Amino acid sequence: MCIIVDANRLGGLLSDPADADAAPVRAWLERGGRIVYSTGGAFAREVRGRMRDRLLTYARAGKAEYVPADQLADDERTLTTRRDRRSDDPHVLALARKAGVRLLYTGDRNLMADFKNKALIDRPRGRVYTGAANAGLLTATACAGRQR
Repeated sequence: MCIIVDANRLGGLLSDPADADAAPVRAWLERGGRIVYSTGGAFAREVRGRMRDRLLTYARAGKAEYVPADQLADDERTLTTRRDRRSDDPHVLALARKAGVRLLYTGDRNLMADFKNKALIDRPRGRVYTGAANAGLLTATACAGRQR
């Protein structure tokens, strides 16, 4: 059960208390869900200070899993050149592909389109959590090779 949380939603998830849209994700994490993240791409620039410390706390508690950026670098470079990519987040797409994560929490419309694009994310297709109304997506979500 894994999710990628885009940097534009991470603050709401890691704040105390979590914001209303992130609260179902926080509860899901407590029930065994996990965040999969990497410090590659813009993520490293966007996640700093208290947010970074909080994410590391989740990792130490087994609620977040780190994928080294060097494992994503080749795919990220390939995705950067794709003409069918709309977002400026090839690092998120590369992470999903490498880690087998097919659930994303974001508010970025272009990234949503990319994550649902069969040519970019497939087998299974990507699904996007945008807020509390999508809490039904927080189930035994595919995370290939990472189930505990």
